[in-house]
Amino acid sequence: MRKSISKLNFSLSYFLFYASTSSDRKFIQMKFKRILSLALGSSAVLSFGAIEAPKASAALLTSYQFNGNGNWSLDGVGSNGTPVGNISAFVPVGSRVEKAFLYSTTYFNSNSFVPTVNFDGTTYSSAAWTNLGTTSGASLTAFRADVTSQVAAKIGTGSASDFIFSVLSESPNSSIDGEALAIVYSNPNELERTIAFLDGFTNPAGDTTSVNLAAPLTTTQLSDPNFEALLSLGIGFSAGGANSQSSRVDINGARLTTAAGGFDDGAELNGALITIGGLGDSTGNPTSPNSISALDDELYSLNSLLAAGNTQIKIDTLNPSNDDNIFFAGINITARAGVNAPPPPPSTTAVPEPFTIVGTLIGAGTAFRMRKRLKATNKL
Repeated sequence: MRKSISKLNFSLSYFLFYASTSSDRKFIQMKFKRILSLALGSSAVLSFGAIEAPKASAALLTSYQFNGNGNWSLDGVGSNGTPVGNISAFVPVGSRVEKAFLYSTTYFNSNSFVPTVNFDGTTYSSAAWTNLGTTSGASLTAFRADVTSQVAAKIGTGSASDFIFSVLSESPNSSIDGEALAIVYSNPNELERTIAFLDGFTNPAGDTTSVNLAAPLTTTQLSDPNFEALLSLGIGFSAGGANSQSSRVDINGARLTTAAGGFDDGAELNGALITIGGLGDSTGNPTSPNSISALDDELYSLNSLLAAGNTQIKIDTLNPSNDDNIFFAGINITARAGVNAPPPPPSTTAVPEPFTIVGTLIGAGTAFRMRKRLKATNKL
């Protein structure tokens, strides 16, 4: 990546010089197009935290990535009552909310409605939601709303106690399985982490997510009790493995679970089938990764499936019954990485932002027009 940046910087400098000294307009135009293509082609890796899209066939796409000192808070609730229930969030003192997403997962919804949700006094409807796509089985559709401003206003700089967000109502209640709240916060007292939120729908053929590490994992890292590699799944309309409705997850080809799903954050009835791995859940489950009926909290430690020398963590998800909606996947690892993208550069390395490059190109265009004006007035 550094070579491409150097090449781009050199090309920019060369272009600016040539634009001010050459009369070959065709050559200048050709060079400008070349520099512009380099700038646009590099923008995905030049901007801090920018995420390249995975393959077009993927159903779970990265919606947000954080690299720095911080952590997350995840929780959900589902019911057929009004109010629906409460969602908890834990953000410690000294924190700043960086991003907060509210999810609403629905069923029998072939784009026939958009949910209306009163979340802690603020109503989200129609254009506030992003449609995350539909799982063919049972027409399962989830939605995402950016609630960062509302959540940040309530949380402030954090607390030693949980924050409570009430889902006061949802409509149509009987066709919505529930809501989930995903928060990323920065805090200088936390370890450096890579946190990514992916969302979408269940791909009948399965989905693959790649965590690309900036450096190979070491024995020292893996033996450090503070090392964490966590995966959280948010799943809607799943009655759990005991009802033959569950999803399986493999890590680097090894089975992590066969029992992902259920209604841990809701109830065993349509309109309340929601689970998300987060607050109050254990990474110790499942104890039997190959059992479809094992207790599963949808919050997993990947540590035991990682090895020294790994440069990538490959996460494969599949819902064999094709009637559960994996609408969310969260990744949290105490290492620098890129999720479905190359790892970002070290935080100490200054990297030009795309708008800087575009600004330089605009300046180059101005230089060209100035040279043309001077030539027209015989001052060149």
